[in-house]
This record gives sequence, structure tokens and C-alpha cells, in this order.
Amino acid sequence: MTGQARPRLTVVGSGGRPYREYCFHALVEDYELTAVLPAPPTWQSRYLADHRVVDCTDPDAIAAAVCELAGPDGRTGVFTWDELVLEATAAAAGKLRLPHMSSTAVARCRDKYLTRSLMAEAGLPSPRHRLVTSADAAADAAAEFGRPVVVKPRSLAGSIGVVRATDEDAVRAGFELASRAAYATLPAGEGILVEEYLDGPEISVDSAVFDGEVSCVHVARKRLGFPPYFEEVGHLVTAVTPQSLPPEVMELVRAAHQVLGVDFGVTHAEVRLTPAGPRLVELNGRLGGDLIPLISRMATGIDLVKAAAEIALGRAPRFRGAAEGDRGRTAEVRFVYPAEDCEVRGIDLDEAAAVPGIVHAAVLAPPGTRLLLPPKNPIPRLAALIAVADDEEGTRHALDVAEQKVAADVVPSAG
Repeated sequence: MTGQARPRLTVVGSGGRPYREYCFHALVEDYELTAVLPAPPTWQSRYLADHRVVDCTDPDAIAAAVCELAGPDGRTGVFTWDELVLEATAAAAGKLRLPHMSSTAVARCRDKYLTRSLMAEAGLPSPRHRLVTSADAAADAAAEFGRPVVVKPRSLAGSIGVVRATDEDAVRAGFELASRAAYATLPAGEGILVEEYLDGPEISVDSAVFDGEVSCVHVARKRLGFPPYFEEVGHLVTAVTPQSLPPEVMELVRAAHQVLGVDFGVTHAEVRLTPAGPRLVELNGRLGGDLIPLISRMATGIDLVKAAAEIALGRAPRFRGAAEGDRGRTAEVRFVYPAEDCEVRGIDLDEAAAVPGIVHAAVLAPPGTRLLLPPKNPIPRLAALIAVADDEEGTRHALDVAEQKVAADVVPSAG
């Protein structure tokens, strides 16, 4: 955009630096960035032309701040990649009549029970499910569906409190776990969801949605660990295109958007490829987390962060890179976990970062952090490593070598 004024764009919330700084970095060259934040900016300051600090759970406060941050022509776009402020941002954008996913659609995505119910009512393939308020009711639902089942909170994130239960005792324990689960300021919702277990590999499909048209952009394979919990320990993006996946996957993803009323914004769908066909796990009304948009850009050349910005400005995104010579690579992120509950004294990634094929290494747990393994502590990670190679074997090899070179000074901690 050299030679012309950059459009102004307001980001609400920010997320943690290791997970979201790449988003600011991707946008600052083409947009004049402002932010509405819950606390004064620190690392975000270098990217911002202006900011306001408000209660980011208050749509009225967000709306007033966005108006103050608008450019001389009174224009700005507004969006967020932060799950914690997604509902309030949607409400604020609605008040200001700015392009954004509607509050209704966001609520339908955030509430997993509502997602399941609407999908089933529309006749789309869905697991049997039931919202329960007691361990007895959870056990009854599991007996009816047939175990194993998945027990989960209704409206949290990050797989917090989600567990696979194979017998009645595990179902009851899962109900108690889900009932106690918490994630930052997110409301857990009323009731606990019990649903049929979906067997098969899990993928994520990231899409850009403009005026109701859903463009499936990135596909990632999810790496899960710490069974029976569903801790996301890594993600892999290859040169595969959405169009090369089974048509029923894309049909399911697009149908889910329509049923949930998602007509603007970027989304992150999680899908299980079961023997009976694809099944939606959930549809998130924001950019994917866990650095998935970053590794996807590395593999495909398509920047979904910039696509989100264009949509927020009311412009249809163009997926530059899709037809260029950027494809053909594989990118993978792996998160490094401690072997046991611990307190972190320090982490040195110099040797890991020097391994051929490693393009990014970030410390996720600063000194003094106490990490408790699932299900005791949300996302207890030491570090993130990203590798880029010609194929999956190349990224796996680089990550295997680099992980062994992560020097973590930790001391055991009683859970």
C-alpha cells in the first residue's frame, strides 16, 4: 500500500505475546493499527498508532473506544482474535454497524450445546448429545449413547475440562472435572455436555466468510496428547488444499456456517474424520489459535490474518499466494511440555532454534511459572517450536531433534 494512506483498523484484546504477536506484525505494514485493551499495552506498543484501555467485557465501553480511535474520516474496522472478548466485540460492532460476525452467530459458536442442537435440528450429521446437571444424569446419558463418551464444559475453550470417559466411574469423574473447569474470564455456561465419542483423526479447517460466502482456506492436522484428555500438543499444515479434501468435509463446514448464521469474519472449524463420515466438533468464530494461521501462511503463502482485516473493513479478501509458487511446503508447530508437574526456573532455546529446519522457537513459560499437567492446569507448555520442510517427515525430524535440545531448568512441584 505504498503511496496511499493505510486504512485504520482497531483490534480488541491481544492474547499472549508468544501466541499472537505475529498477528500484529502481519498487519502493521498495511494498516494503521489501534487497539482496545483491558490493560495498558507493553509489547503491543510498537505496533500501535493509538489505544484505549477499557473493560473489554463491556460492549458499550468497547464501542465508545472504537469511536474515539476512528481515523480523521471517522472510519475504522474492528475485529478480535481473542476468545475472551469475542462476544463483547461482536456486540460493540453491532452497535456501531461495522462489518463483523453477528452477536447471535458468535453466541451459537461459543455455546457447544447450542451448536450441537442447531446442527441436529438442521438434519446435519451430529453425535448424540445431552446437556446434564448431575453426575447421575451424565451416567444415564452415557449408558444410553454407549461408552466411550466425551464429557465437556458447555462454553469454555482450549479443551479445558474435556475428557473421554470409558466407564461409569470415569463419566462421573468427568462430570466433576467439567463442572470445576475454568478458563480465564470465560463463562462455563449452565450444564455439562455429554456426547458420543467421535473416533478418527481430527483436522481443523480455517475459513474466511464474506457476505455469507465461505472460503475454506487452510487445513491442519491436529496432534493430541495426554489421553483421556484432549490436549493439543501440535498442528501440521501440508501443501494439501481444501479442495483436495473429501467434498463432504467442505460441505459440512459450509453447512455449519449457514446453520449457525456465520456470514462475516474468519472461523476455525474442528472436524473429526469418523468411519461414518466427517463430524463437526466445534466452530470457533475467530482466527485459529496455537499459531495455526502462522504455520499455514508458511506452508501456503496465504495470510488469513490479513484476510480477517479486509473483512473487518468491509472488503472481500483476496487470497494472494494461492496461485503463486508458495505451495509445496510443510509447516508444523510442536509444543514442549514438562515430564511432570513443575516450577520453571528458566528455559534456553538457543540450541533448539539452531537446528536445521527450525524457523521459530518461543518460550511460553517464564521463570516462576508453575506448570501442572492435564487436567490440573490449562495448557501447561514450556515452549513452542516451528519447523518448515518439504514434507511431514522433514518437519518431524527437525522437531524431534530440536525438542531434545530444549534446555529447561525446572523443579518438581506437588500438584
